[in-house]
Amino acid sequence: MKILIADDDIASRKILAAILEKNGHEPMLFSNGNDAWDALTSPGAPNIVILDWLMPGIDGEELCRKVRTLKNDIPPYIIMLTIKGEKGDIVRGLEAGANDYLSKPYDPGELRARVEVGRKMIELEIDRLARINSLELNEKRISTLLAEKDILLYEVHHRIKNNMNMIVNILTMHIDQLGDSVTSTILKNAVGRIKSMGILYDRLYRSENLSSLSIREYLVALIDDITGIFPDRYRIDLDVDIEDVVIDVHKLSCIGMIVNELVFNAMKYAFKGRECGRISIDAFRNKNRMIIAIEDDGIGMPPIDTTRTPESFGLKLVLGLTEQISGRFAQEPCEGTRFVIEFPINGS
Repeated sequence: MKILIADDDIASRKILAAILEKNGHEPMLFSNGNDAWDALTSPGAPNIVILDWLMPGIDGEELCRKVRTLKNDIPPYIIMLTIKGEKGDIVRGLEAGANDYLSKPYDPGELRARVEVGRKMIELEIDRLARINSLELNEKRISTLLAEKDILLYEVHHRIKNNMNMIVNILTMHIDQLGDSVTSTILKNAVGRIKSMGILYDRLYRSENLSSLSIREYLVALIDDITGIFPDRYRIDLDVDIEDVVIDVHKLSCIGMIVNELVFNAMKYAFKGRECGRISIDAFRNKNRMIIAIEDDGIGMPPIDTTRTPESFGLKLVLGLTEQISGRFAQEPCEGTRFVIEFPINGS
């Protein structure tokens, strides 16, 4: 290891150099502080420095302070040479930034030991810097991979949404040909289910977060889309009150299809023979659970036995999706029909 020695006494420099060379080090000798400063500010500067206290030009204490102002990745390890018994010099040297001191006259064994400590400290610092550089490099790689992943996900969402729109358009053409029939109703319901996922992908494509989304942002757009396909939509008074809560995308996908099923059925069947009606959709947070209530003041429907497998495909779908999100589905008494879905916001 290169070791800089700055001492105005030629005999002292040569003795220090001889001891260090014997231990495999490469000493660099200087007789004054100015030349030592030039060496320490040049490329390939040594990592261990031995400074005499009194020197022509810049003395040891001042040189030590100047060295500590340098912006080195690996600061040099400085050993100050002091006169034995001068404790004041030792304190001042350490305050100036020295790492260690050696009193004159010094023992060769003590010199080797203190230099060895410095060498180990420098090696530890080199290792620490290498680890930091490696971590920074890995962090940059991870950031690049995450950015690429987001771009890929955005592209996937965009393509899925476009494919869903194509399917919706094809089904809509068939619906127009079928007119008002049972098959037409089934296809309309299927279109609604596809649209519920398409709206979710559209919102994700426009969002900075690809793993979660506001339930209000999603459901308001979804409800508008569901009710908009009915020509007599203007007869129905919609009361939508949804709290702005961020929900995991996987749960939102299930929630979207559940809401689509219940709102579609309410629009289709709840107000037969009626000139007008009301549907309310409320969604709010209760501690760590989300509660969605969908209610209409229509003609009502018989109580559902959720303990038995329902015959209706739509109800089977709702119960299955509710189970997927670890939720609870219930029909509550009211003048028309009221359904409540409750599920955990985080976890299961």
